[in-house]
Amino acid sequence: MIRTLLTTTAVATLIATGAFAQSATTPAPAQPPAVENPAPAAPVQRAEGSLATNIIGESVYNGTGADAQNIGNVSDIVFDERGEVKSVVIGVGGFLGIGTKNVAFDYGKMQWAEKNGDRWLIAQTTKDELTAQPDFDRKPYDPPPPPASADNAAPAAPSASTSAQNTTPAPAAPAEPVKRAEGNLATNIIGETVYNGTGDDAQNIGDVNDIVINKEAKAQSLIIGVGGFLGIGEKNVAYDFDKAQWAERNGDRWLVAQTTKEELQAQPDFNRKAYDPAPASTASNDANAPATVTPTVMASNTASTNNTATTNNADQAGKTAQNAPAPATADQTKTGSIDKSTLTEMPIGQIRAEDLVGTTVYGANDVNVGEIGDIVLGADKKVDAVIIDVGGFLGVGEKEVAVGMDNLKFMTDKNGKRYLYTNFTKEQLEAQAPYDKASYAQNRDKQRMIVR
Repeated sequence: MIRTLLTTTAVATLIATGAFAQSATTPAPAQPPAVENPAPAAPVQRAEGSLATNIIGESVYNGTGADAQNIGNVSDIVFDERGEVKSVVIGVGGFLGIGTKNVAFDYGKMQWAEKNGDRWLIAQTTKDELTAQPDFDRKPYDPPPPPASADNAAPAAPSASTSAQNTTPAPAAPAEPVKRAEGNLATNIIGETVYNGTGDDAQNIGDVNDIVINKEAKAQSLIIGVGGFLGIGEKNVAYDFDKAQWAERNGDRWLVAQTTKEELQAQPDFNRKAYDPAPASTASNDANAPATVTPTVMASNTASTNNTATTNNADQAGKTAQNAPAPATADQTKTGSIDKSTLTEMPIGQIRAEDLVGTTVYGANDVNVGEIGDIVLGADKKVDAVIIDVGGFLGVGEKEVAVGMDNLKFMTDKNGKRYLYTNFTKEQLEAQAPYDKASYAQNRDKQRMIVR
C-alpha cells in the first residue's frame, strides 16, 4: 500500500512537471513594456558674467559673418588695482605659439557672439591693427625676484691663475628694477596656492581654479578647489575676491584667505554650467540664423543717453568691422549697477562696530575709493574713526586712512549689504597722512579726516 502510494505520487509529480515544462516552452506572447518619455532636463539658469577660463584661450574674430576671420587668441586677462578687468592680452600671428606677438586690447570693446552653442569673442579690429600695437610686457605684473642673500651677494674669490693673469671680468651692472604694475594677470592668480595666513603655521587650504568676472567687468569671486588629490575628488567653491590678499615673503608670493579648509568645504559646490555657452537648440539649427551678440561689459543703469545708444548699436555686429560701432565702456570706478534710489540710509546708532569692516566706500561723484578695513575705538569704547583701505590690489600697496564717524552716511540695500558715501575724492584720501596705530592718539587731529 505504501509502495503504491509512493508510485502514484511520483507519476503525478512527473505529469505535473511535464505539464509545466510544456507550458514553459510555449509562453504567451509578452506585452512590450511601455516606453516612458524621460522628463526634460531643467534649463540651466544663465549667469550674468564670465569665467576667466572661458575667456583665456578663446579665439578672437573680427565679426560674426561668414567672412569673419580669426585674428588671434586670448592669452591672459589684465586686472587693475581694484580688480576691474582692464584689457585682454591677445596673441597675434605666429604658429603654434612660436613667433606670436602679445598685445593688449580694451576688454570693454569686445563682444560675445553665440550661435548654436558655439561662442565667439568679437573685436572690431584687424590683425594688422593688432600687430601694429606695442608688445605687452608682463614683467611689471610678475612677482619680484627674491633678494640676494648676503652669501649670494658676495662675489666668489678669483683663483690663483685668474689673479695672476688679471683676467677677472668686471662685474656686470645691476639690472634696472622693473616698475611694478598696479594690478595683476589672471594667469598669475589661477593655479596659485591659497593659504590661511602668513605665519610659519600657515596651512595650504586649496588652489585657485578660476575667477568669476561679473557683468560690470569686476572680479567677483575666486573659485578655490578644496580637498581631493591631484584634482580628483576636489570640491570647487566660490570665495569673495575682495577678501583675498597677497603676501610676499622673501620674493615668494602667497595668496591668503582668512578662512579654513573646513569652512570652504561647507560652502555649496560652484556650478560653472551657468557660465558656459547655451547648448544648441533645434529651433536655432538654421545655419543662416543670426548670432546673438552681447557686449562683454554691460553698461550701467546711470549711463548717458549717448552711451546707451552706442551699446544698443552693438547689436548690429553683423555689419562690417568698419561700420559697426564699438560698445560703450562703462566707468568701472563708479557705482555701476548700484541704483542709489533703492538704498536705505542707516542711522549710525543702529550700526554695530563689527559690521563696519568690509563696507564698500564711495567718494565724490560716487567713485569707488576703497573699503573699510578696520575701526578705531575711542576712550568711551565707541567708534572714533573707520580705517579705509585706499588703492592697492588684493591688499598689496594699500594705504590706511582714518575717517571720523562725524557726518558719515551709511546706506544698505534690501540684502543688508552696506555702503558708505563720503564727499572725499580718491586723490584727497591718497594725499592724507596715513593711519598709524602707534601714534594715532597723539596725532589724532592730523591723521583723522572729517566729513564737513
